[in-house]
Amino acid sequence: MSQGPTVLLKISQLYPQMSPSQQSIADLILRDPESAAFYNVAEMAREATVSESTITRFATFIGYSGFPALSRELQELVRSRLTTGERFQLSRNATKAEQQTVLQHFEEDMNNLALMMERIDLNALERVVQMLLTAKRIGIASSRGSLSLGMFFDFYLNLLNKETYLFSGEPRTVDRILRLDPGDVLVGIGFARYTRFIVDCLAAGKKRGARIVVITDYPSSPLCQYADEVLFTPTGIASHMDSFVAPISLLTAILRSMSLKHADVATNLLNEMEESWQELGIYYDPKK
Repeated sequence: MSQGPTVLLKISQLYPQMSPSQQSIADLILRDPESAAFYNVAEMAREATVSESTITRFATFIGYSGFPALSRELQELVRSRLTTGERFQLSRNATKAEQQTVLQHFEEDMNNLALMMERIDLNALERVVQMLLTAKRIGIASSRGSLSLGMFFDFYLNLLNKETYLFSGEPRTVDRILRLDPGDVLVGIGFARYTRFIVDCLAAGKKRGARIVVITDYPSSPLCQYADEVLFTPTGIASHMDSFVAPISLLTAILRSMSLKHADVATNLLNEMEESWQELGIYYDPKK
């Protein structure tokens, strides 16, 4: 695979400049690259409900000589990931259907991580880290299923001595959005099905001049319309539940990057907190 941006990253970056028909093709590829990689022109046109000529124009728009070149790169990308999956499949020793299902969920999570790595814009991630480091306050908008991600992010940002507000949809948290100023950052975390609360929070934060960071699944996400920076991460598995393995990994990467850039400050702060935790008896001590 080339060392430049992957085809999925190219599609994500160019998505805002695409026509509605081109966005339909992009959604199809980003949602299920394994299937899209092996469509011919007619099949992709049918699945995206566009004309075959639109497929060809889409390929040239994102920088390929035509559909065959786009298809080859998609197949190369997918095959490299399937090879790992096949090795994982061969290593399975379980014979019971229930055990096979559990292992399949693990494999789907691995595929989500691989897909995120192929789509991630490392320059955008670096800009997000810098925005969070320099922000006076950080708001986090997450609700329903994604609330767990917001709570995780809020907890560790506090350990880095950042002033945070968690907007969860609970009525008592909503008024705090009025405290955001132009020097602040609002992080929206949301995936399909997108909640109106998060979209409305981002709209309100944008109106107040806060810089908006969005963590979501697709460029067509309604959260993206307010974003100054977007980081994409998949959540889909064959279940009624979303998988948050990839999003939690992304949030962890952001937090670790922030810690490394201010290592001395983070170390001193954590040492001070450790003393307080011991005095307050926060953690279980088998010696006592």
